Amino acid sequence: MSDGNKGRKPEIEGVVLTEEQKRRRRQRSVAIALVLAALCVLFYVVTIVKLGPAVLIRPL
Repeated sequence: MSDGNKGRKPEIEGVVLTEEQKRRRRQRSVAIALVLAALCVLFYVVTIVKLGPAVLIRPL
């Protein structure tokens, strides 16, 4: 009744990337992350500029 495969994960068949493909995928991911971060900073700066200095003088 004991199974020889008990506790083992089934092997997944699929695409196996080469080291070059893994390196390029990582570079692409880093580039996308940097662009996203730059876009967030740009939106933040534009928002602060549009609010202007008067936002600090308003009554609470």
